[in-house]
Amino acid sequence: MSTNIKILILTLLVNIARAQDFSPLVSIAWENNHELKAKNFHLESATKSLLEAKAMYGPDVKFGIQYTLAAGGRSIAFPVGDLLNPVYSTLNQLTLSNAFPQIENVNEQFLPNNFYDARFRVTQAIYYPDLAINKKLKMEMLEQKNLEIKAFKRLVSKQTMQAYIQYAMTQNAIEIYLSADTLLNEAKRTTQSMIKNGIALPTAMSRLENQSAELLSQKTEALSNQKNAENVLRFVLGINETGSIPSLVGFNRVPTLVLDNIADREELLQLKQATIMQSLAVQREEKHYLPKIGAQLDAGSQDFDFGWEPYALLGINVDMNIYDSKKHHHRKQAAKAEIMATEAMYLQAENQIKLQQNVAKENLNTAIKQANIFETRIKATQKIYDEVFAKYKEGTAGYIELVDAQTQYTQIKMQHLLAKNNAWIKWSEYIYAAAIFPIQ
Repeated sequence: MSTNIKILILTLLVNIARAQDFSPLVSIAWENNHELKAKNFHLESATKSLLEAKAMYGPDVKFGIQYTLAAGGRSIAFPVGDLLNPVYSTLNQLTLSNAFPQIENVNEQFLPNNFYDARFRVTQAIYYPDLAINKKLKMEMLEQKNLEIKAFKRLVSKQTMQAYIQYAMTQNAIEIYLSADTLLNEAKRTTQSMIKNGIALPTAMSRLENQSAELLSQKTEALSNQKNAENVLRFVLGINETGSIPSLVGFNRVPTLVLDNIADREELLQLKQATIMQSLAVQREEKHYLPKIGAQLDAGSQDFDFGWEPYALLGINVDMNIYDSKKHHHRKQAAKAEIMATEAMYLQAENQIKLQQNVAKENLNTAIKQANIFETRIKATQKIYDEVFAKYKEGTAGYIELVDAQTQYTQIKMQHLLAKNNAWIKWSEYIYAAAIFPIQ
């Protein structure tokens, strides 16, 4: 094999690979999609929730101050006067002095008056089973958000592919009508010359003009379709009217078969993730009777009349469930039932996706075969047109035969274009169904 042939084959393979690589367009769609941006913010929120769950293992430090003024309320009487005054009187008599004065009974209020309590309070979880489960739950929720974003990205990639395929095919349709217009103009020039030479009648020119007007109507509709397809593509890509649309090559050919490198769809992974999250609910109920142990340290000052009396108080608290009328048991059974329901949904979804993949693959193979059939038909129709046109110039074929040959030639190319468009659409559907397109 010569070097030039090798280069030609390599170039062809590179063009084929580029033709089916929508990564540049899909990246633009991902970057500009506002719904995807919102989902990314939800992912960021889930990330912060995970960090919060991890931080719950650390201590909390708070500062608080309380100042009270009180009057009335309950009180307790201390009869210190009744107890000590007789003793003080005896002592004064013995010492012949008033060194021991008389005192009154005391009535002490329970409510503290002009009293403050200022403290730093440090709380630390020592053993809290819920904290570990909560952290795991936040981690799984974060992964669920990741899968949700990947699933949406895959859907956007499919929409981008199909929007560009329609856009490219409308451009090809315009090219077909322009080519048909060129053929008609050539036929009209030939007919005009034949009329001058007395070979053809003026009615032939009228028939060609009518055909040209019909072709103009079809071309106008094709231009409208092209504009609508462009608007849809700009919407999917998030590009305004002034922005340029990147171009891809290779849509003049039929897509190639796709290798069976099928990956797991994000929908199935999400259901698996849901099962993991539901199992955490079961684990939480299984630890219902385990104790919760924490520590608390208060360090501050409290006194009347804004005095300074520092203190420190350390406490250990234990909270333990003893009996709850089987509430946790019922919650546990409900969580297990939810797991079984999700597993059943997973099996159903798995079968549906396998069916979707098989149908998409069969549709793709059929569409490719149908599109490839047109290659020989186009060549045959073009040959017929060339022969009729040659006879027409010789005067051995009528203008009706020429118009009919030109119409068939244009129609067969449009049918081929629709078949290629259908094959590319089926290709994108299979790419989506089989999760072949790589998701970042």
